[in-house]
Amino acid sequence: MKNLTPIILIILSIGIYYTFTSNVWGEVKSLQTVASDYSNLLDNASQIVEKRDNLLLSYRDVPQAELDAMATVLPDNIDAVRSALDLDGIAGRHGISISSLRAEVAPADARLIHKQNDSSPYDVATISFTFISNYSDFVGFLDDLEHSLRIMDVKSINFQTSESGIYEHRITADTYWLK
Repeated sequence: MKNLTPIILIILSIGIYYTFTSNVWGEVKSLQTVASDYSNLLDNASQIVEKRDNLLLSYRDVPQAELDAMATVLPDNIDAVRSALDLDGIAGRHGISISSLRAEVAPADARLIHKQNDSSPYDVATISFTFISNYSDFVGFLDDLEHSLRIMDVKSINFQTSESGIYEHRITADTYWLK
């Protein structure tokens, strides 16, 4: 009988393990995995908050003049009056007066031909304007337009010649802004 007690206790402990403990042990393992996942998420969230705070500090260090320049490069809306003033300022440096200016935003479905995925953060407006000048002023105007902060892609240039060396120019360009 003395030899049976340890065997009975071993069989009883194995039975208890397989009936109760193994189920609970599996639940404990799955809860440990979930706790580990939550801990990783909290670590990632704290890293994201730290990066956001660092970026905010860096953003605050950027001078206002540079922020204004970035707003000129890619404004947050299409402002036809501001675009007209920018173009008139560039033209005025070359003695050119813009006689007509037209801005139009292409409908979204018209751009589907070019792009199947319209997930870009910017939108496009087409600006057309007309002016009269000689060739050297025209070349200077285009050079200044190329080096201006406002992003403009010249799409077409049309001009009518005359015997006097003064030409009527019509330029069509695309400009961009943030959606």
